Amino acid sequence: MPEPLHTEGLRLRKAVRVSRKAVLFPLKDAQVAIVTALLCLAGWGAPVWGQEAGGVGGVQSLGFSSSYSKTSSHILIGEATDRTIWTLGAEYTHLLYLDRYYRLDYEGSVMPLFEETDPTLTGTVYSNGGQNIYSSQKPVRLVAITHTPVGYVQIQGGAYIPLYATYGRQDTYAAAFSPLGARISAMPRWRVQPSFAINLGFVLSARDIPMDDADQFNFMFLFGPGVQFYTSPQASLRVEYFYRHVSNASLGDVNPGIDQGVFRLTVSRRW
Repeated sequence: MPEPLHTEGLRLRKAVRVSRKAVLFPLKDAQVAIVTALLCLAGWGAPVWGQEAGGVGGVQSLGFSSSYSKTSSHILIGEATDRTIWTLGAEYTHLLYLDRYYRLDYEGSVMPLFEETDPTLTGTVYSNGGQNIYSSQKPVRLVAITHTPVGYVQIQGGAYIPLYATYGRQDTYAAAFSPLGARISAMPRWRVQPSFAINLGFVLSARDIPMDDADQFNFMFLFGPGVQFYTSPQASLRVEYFYRHVSNASLGDVNPGIDQGVFRLTVSRRW
């Protein structure tokens, strides 16, 4: 007696083939873009380049970095506001520990260019009959600026008119060193690695910062997260945002301190 035909199985396989076509072909442009983006991210996230010494990133690195912060405010302990700082320097790292989940590196840096811009009081101004009346003085650096009246002027007729401060900016050039530092990075064999760093060091300036009667020697510490992108096992680009504090630890007559949120970009060569 002939065996029965397995028609149910045939119909099921045909249905599967039809459903695959139904999923693949009606994709809209937006869906195609999303799928393509996910595939690209998957390519960047996949582990690559094998098991060379130190994993991706090698054992040592030398990099060049620049950081910038447009302003300062009271974030944790600093009081000096409206400071702008730009730095340019070099960084060295050395592998301390590595496993499949994370790596720990020593990190040290030197910044021969540390430019700070401080607000200065340059005089006062008041308005009388639509005309601004200015008075000037030798610039003096301030802890903070204010846009409220700093006093009042009595004009003819006995009326009192608010008096406002006028401000300028003054640059101070310094050098900074961070001999103590560490960085922990996750996914050490992946092309994109999240990381977190902490650096400790000091700043030496040509005059007191952030204002007169502070000190030319200031301590500095910073910490924050970043993301490192590897273009090859020997080259990387890192983008970070961290908190930085600079102060003289009461070595000067005054110690307002500077708190900042800072962006830093670092390009490194590794071996």
